[in-house]
Amino acid sequence: MTRRRLALVGAVLLVAACVERLAAPGNCPDFCPSGQITIVDTLLTSSIHRDSSHRGYVLAYQSALMLAAHLPGATDTLDGRPIFRINGYGARMRLTSADTSTGAILGADSARLQLYVVRRDSATRNLRLQFYRLPVTIDTGTTFSALVSPFTDSLVRTVNIDTLLAQAGRKDTVTGDSVVVDSANHRFVLSLKLDSAAARYIPTDSGTVAYGIRIAADTLASIAFGKDAFGPSLQWYLHVDSLGTPVARKPGPLGAFATFVFAPTPAPIDSTLAVGGVPSAHSLLRVVFPKVIRDSSQIIRATLYLVPAVPARGTPADSFVVEARNVLADFGAKSPIDLLLGDSVMIHPGATDTVKIEVTNLLQQWAADSTRPTVLLLRPEREAQIFGEIRFYPSVATAFRPTLQITFVRRFPFGAP
Repeated sequence: MTRRRLALVGAVLLVAACVERLAAPGNCPDFCPSGQITIVDTLLTSSIHRDSSHRGYVLAYQSALMLAAHLPGATDTLDGRPIFRINGYGARMRLTSADTSTGAILGADSARLQLYVVRRDSATRNLRLQFYRLPVTIDTGTTFSALVSPFTDSLVRTVNIDTLLAQAGRKDTVTGDSVVVDSANHRFVLSLKLDSAAARYIPTDSGTVAYGIRIAADTLASIAFGKDAFGPSLQWYLHVDSLGTPVARKPGPLGAFATFVFAPTPAPIDSTLAVGGVPSAHSLLRVVFPKVIRDSSQIIRATLYLVPAVPARGTPADSFVVEARNVLADFGAKSPIDLLLGDSVMIHPGATDTVKIEVTNLLQQWAADSTRPTVLLLRPEREAQIFGEIRFYPSVATAFRPTLQITFVRRFPFGAP
C-alpha cells in the first residue's frame, strides 16, 4: 500500500512540473541582458586628412565616346570637337576575291559616312553638324590649337539634324542623307553622302581621310558620337583599273582612329579635390577611423559630406555621377580600386549645394576587416565620357572640410544583472 501511495505522489509531482504557467511572468536572471541598445550619432569633423587629387586616368583618345559641345557665351564656355581618321585601301586593290592581280585605284566617285549619335540634348534647337577636312597625320597628341586653321578653312559639309529628322521617312531625297532612330538603345545612326570633293581618295596617301566635326545650334548644345564598334565608317564608291570599273567597298576592318579635342582645358590640379573632367581626375580621402567604432560597434549608417569649392563644371544637360569606393592598398595616385562595393551621387552642372554620399557599405567593410586601408576614393562613373567636373574643399579648409557622419550601435552587454 505504501508503495502505491508513493508512486501516486511521484506521478502528481511529475505532472505538476510539466504544467505551463501562462499567467506567470518570465524569470531568467542568469541569462537576460543587463543593459539597453544604445544608438550613437557622431560627426567626425577632423578625421579626414592627407587628401589629394590626381588627373590623367582616362585621356580623350581613351574615352569610349567622342564628345562635342557648343557653349559660346555661357558661364562655363566650352568648345568640343570630335576628330577621326579612317584608313583606305592603298593605291591598288583586287576587284574580287578570285583575282590574282590588283588594279590601280583611280579615285572615288563618292562615299557614304556613317556615324552613331549615342547621346544628345533633346532640348537643343536647330542642331547642325559641320564637317571639316583635317590632316591625315592627326594622332593622340593632336591639340585643339593645332587644328585652328583646318577648322576654319576646310569645311566640306553641313547637316541640319533637326531638318533631317523632320523629313518623311527621315531621308533627304535631295542630298541622299538619312537617319535611323534606335529608340530602344536611345541613339540614332546618321548616313551622310559625301561627293568627290568632300571624299577625296588620294592613292599616294593610301586613301586615308580625316575629318573633324563642329556643332552649332540656336541654343547651348552637347552631343556624343560612338567609337570602336559604333565608330565612324566610310562606304567608298571607287574607280579601279584603266577601265574605271566602279567598286563599292566598306573599309571598316582597315582600322580607324577617333578622339576629340576641346578648349579650354581643365584648370590645373590645386589644393581642391577634383573629380571628373577630361582627362579624368580622382581624389583620395584618408580617414582616421576611431577604434571605438571599428572594434566595439555596428555601423548602421555613414554619410560623407563634401562642399563644392566652385560650381560644378559641364554642359547644362550632362549631369554626371560621382562614385565613392574603397581601395585595396594605399599607393597614392596608383591605388588599386575595389570594384565590389561603391556608393554614388548625381552632380548637376552649376550646382553649389553640399554633396552627400552614403558610404555605409564602405565603412562596414572597414569595420569587418581591420587590414583594409581606411581610404575613400572619389571618381566619375563614366571616365572621360562627360566634360563635367566638380571640385570640393579639402581638409585644410577648416570651415568647409570634408566630414563623416556615422550612426552606430554600441556592442550589446550580455550577462547577469
